[in-house]
Amino acid sequence: MSHKYRPEIDGLRALAILPVIIFHAGLGCPGGFVGVDIFFVISGFLITRLIFQEIQDGSFSLAMFWERRLRRIFPALCAMVFGTLIAGWFLYLPGDFSLLAKSVVAQAVLASNFFFWQKQGYFSAGLDKNPLLHTWSLAVEEQFYLLFPLFLILLARLKRFPLRPIIVCCALASFALSVAGSYKSPSATFYLLPPRAWELMIGVLLAVTPVKPSSRAWLNQTAALSGLALTLGPIFFYNSGMRFPGLAALPPCLGAALIIGSSGEKPTLISRVLAWPPMVFIGLISYPLYLWHWPLLGFSTYSSLTPLSGWARAGLLLASAVLAMASWKWIETPFRARVICPRRTQVFALAGGATLILLLIAGAISWGRGLPARLPAQVVMFDNCRTNFGFRNEITPQEAAAGRFAELGAQNASQPVEILLWGDSHAMAAAAALDELCRRHSVRGMQATHSSTAPILDYDSHYNVAGLHEASIPFARSVVAFIAQQHIKTVILAAQWRKYRPLALVDAKLTLTVKTLLDAGATVYILKDVPIPDFDVPWAAALTVMHHGDLTQLVTPLDQYAADNSGYDPIFAHLGKMGARVLDTPKCFLNAHGSYDVIRHDKLLYFDASHLSIEGAGLLVPMLEPLFNGK
Repeated sequence: MSHKYRPEIDGLRALAILPVIIFHAGLGCPGGFVGVDIFFVISGFLITRLIFQEIQDGSFSLAMFWERRLRRIFPALCAMVFGTLIAGWFLYLPGDFSLLAKSVVAQAVLASNFFFWQKQGYFSAGLDKNPLLHTWSLAVEEQFYLLFPLFLILLARLKRFPLRPIIVCCALASFALSVAGSYKSPSATFYLLPPRAWELMIGVLLAVTPVKPSSRAWLNQTAALSGLALTLGPIFFYNSGMRFPGLAALPPCLGAALIIGSSGEKPTLISRVLAWPPMVFIGLISYPLYLWHWPLLGFSTYSSLTPLSGWARAGLLLASAVLAMASWKWIETPFRARVICPRRTQVFALAGGATLILLLIAGAISWGRGLPARLPAQVVMFDNCRTNFGFRNEITPQEAAAGRFAELGAQNASQPVEILLWGDSHAMAAAAALDELCRRHSVRGMQATHSSTAPILDYDSHYNVAGLHEASIPFARSVVAFIAQQHIKTVILAAQWRKYRPLALVDAKLTLTVKTLLDAGATVYILKDVPIPDFDVPWAAALTVMHHGDLTQLVTPLDQYAADNSGYDPIFAHLGKMGARVLDTPKCFLNAHGSYDVIRHDKLLYFDASHLSIEGAGLLVPMLEPLFNGK
């Protein structure tokens, strides 16, 4: 098997990396994320080709294999990680610096993909600004190469087991897991090795299968052109909202395989284009370009209170290319050429020592909760507001069916339940105000809430992964049945209404809900949604102080709220005529300048980009107190 250098594969790397960085910068290529999948195929091919030949020659050594991997991967990666920690010291708030440190620990133990998979969730904020998010793909590769050489050695020794059919079976099993997982568990499927291994195994099969390009030039040209179409199509026509990887990852992976497999002794038109020196050079620096582009974009986005312009993002990509060239010339190449650390023991010692230092530094930052002493006291106070919430009670359908809801106010179970708050996470955020009033008036209340699940009968709140989806229908019926059984006098409906569509369906089902509750003898109150800043308030307030800015400029404009919620005005007017009482929640946040406050008396009213803090919920108390008159 020939190990002749194939420049078109470096060109294919360029075809993979350019869409990735353009996509990440928001400058085009809506499906550019498939470049990572193309990289997986290339990696599987190149590395297996070398391993397989050495195993057949009897010259393969795990120590030698890992030395090559360390020289290729570790020096540039280590420089980038140290660079992110230094930048994070100056730029990041304590909570984000602590999160960065934890991601450094995960990266150091080859578990970045597990770390970021576990961090996904409804209340996860700013995860896309973590400068090490992109290391999830490196973790997938390294986990694969921890196991795969051992797998090949075992199959080589057990010669009675056919190599290629076993690899095909493993690849098919992984692909089936990816397809099923894209429906059942999309986040795990995206980040973890088992549903991704088939992409690497396509390259593996290319490397271990003695398939030569056809002697008929037109067949090779057709295969190469088909591969290019399968590669470019997803780059330009996919988008980040689609189900991925699963079936959608198959075209770019097959396209990459066709391009690699059709090239050889007689270059195709596509391989000639990919072997063009500028494309080859981009491919040569593709790894450090991948390493550096994301931290530059992430730090710049994090540090800017306004969205970065297209020119600014393009400039950041240019800067990442300069860093990539420097990294390739002065870090990666000297290590691979053995100019630095010529002996194997030196490489392993350097890798072990650098990893230990990273773990110690990152552990100290995490243990020190992001080292808040490095920042002004007001900045730290605002950052701490990210945890200034309560009553985040995710009631399950089973709990609702059993009548087990979260308590508000008086905790005496012998008291009748007089008031019930029903809604999504915005209702949870408002619950602090009701709890205070229930305690003040010795009233027992309950909270029937679940994220992204509207307080509407017979309505599937399917728009967000955190919702109950089809289970929202029995959940709502259980809530209404409980209200009727307990003869609850006051029911409050609260939600981030603008998220629920279509309006015609919401109108019909909300009308049914209010009518059903009124028929059950309840007084129904509907809280209009709070003004939504659509920017992370603690982050924006802290950065404003760090930049010596004006906190009074952090507001939500009236016209923004009107535009977000205009479709609900006629719905609420109709419900008011039915007998529901609609409360004007936004008025509680209105200031003298004709906008809605997000900060009042140096207190943050939100703990993220849309949910009220304890202080924010406190502004609702005067509006809600009349509900308790006469109780």
